[in-house]
Amino acid sequence: MGVFTEHGMLPRATVEEQSREKFVRQLSLLLEVDLRPGLRRLYQREIAPSLERALGKPPDRKEIAARMRKVPANQAWYALRTYNQARMFDLGSQMVERQLPDLITAASANTALGSLTLDPNITMPRYLAAQDVHLCRGGYHRERVPDDLSVGAVYDRVISVHSMGSQGPCQDDAGTSVAAWLQGQYPEFRPRRILDLGCTIGHFTLPFKAAFPEAVVTGIDVAAPCLRYGHARANALGVAVNFQQANAEAMPFADGCYDLIVSRQLLHETSLAALNKVFAECYRLLSPGGIMLHQDAPQFDELDPYTASLRDWDIHFNNEPFMARCYELPLEEMYAAAGFDSANAFRAFAPSLFVANNKVNHHASRSAGGRYFFSGARK
Repeated sequence: MGVFTEHGMLPRATVEEQSREKFVRQLSLLLEVDLRPGLRRLYQREIAPSLERALGKPPDRKEIAARMRKVPANQAWYALRTYNQARMFDLGSQMVERQLPDLITAASANTALGSLTLDPNITMPRYLAAQDVHLCRGGYHRERVPDDLSVGAVYDRVISVHSMGSQGPCQDDAGTSVAAWLQGQYPEFRPRRILDLGCTIGHFTLPFKAAFPEAVVTGIDVAAPCLRYGHARANALGVAVNFQQANAEAMPFADGCYDLIVSRQLLHETSLAALNKVFAECYRLLSPGGIMLHQDAPQFDELDPYTASLRDWDIHFNNEPFMARCYELPLEEMYAAAGFDSANAFRAFAPSLFVANNKVNHHASRSAGGRYFFSGARK
């Protein structure tokens, strides 16, 4: 796991940097594969009985998380995970900083396919600007030099470390797996125009072009550095996709102009007010019979309380405060409020094709045990 697909935009690592990357990835594997299952056993054996007696009822996810934050072994896990997350971004940033001028030059030569449209007047949403999401210093919208694409380049390099290689060498397993589910579930569906919301650098976007090659595919994001890099990366991989800077809360597209609207890990990065706007925009933009599909971590009602409590680290230490609210939301009711017929709403899991085909330990995956949760509706 963790082998990169080489392309003309991928930041190059020195031997020393490769060694440091391997250390961070191996520490991630240790935390997820070896230690986290042990913490579950510790909870079941020693913590759960006394906690239930003290509460007089089975504990919910919040009560479990609060108790586990006091357990020394779990505190050590939190500390190591936080250290490793920050180290991952620091390593990627140092690697990209060393070769940034060359990457910017390479990007200017990778523009023949698709398009790149930026909006210099865009306002960054507060839920992104107010904190360093994922401990990425300065956030994914940070720009320090003209034509900056550094954050996008860092993301391309570090996402394999974060996912412990379980996303495949091109980091596109989520898109490939969800697109395959969509084709199996709706074999007659042939979208002509596809929109990916919050596309970052296109890991989720490009697989939909592969699945529906005749479609015009567009990815939007508020972060210009990610879009610059994403467009150049798509060109380096030989894929024609359009990238546009826009906010999913209010998109500059005509009514009914898309047949398929997707997103990956967008919902929990926003806010309740923003989500209502995003769903309403999806309904407005979809053509009759069009499909909206949002992939994210499972809603809490899909999980047992202990598994749901594991999101506590992300919520409190990875700058993901909306997770606590997002995964409790009645998504289907919100889709209905946006205009979708409740009878046409869905939620499901798509098995990870990379995990299944490569016999990856499901613990070595941040995709809900080797599968991807999503929900959505058909117009």
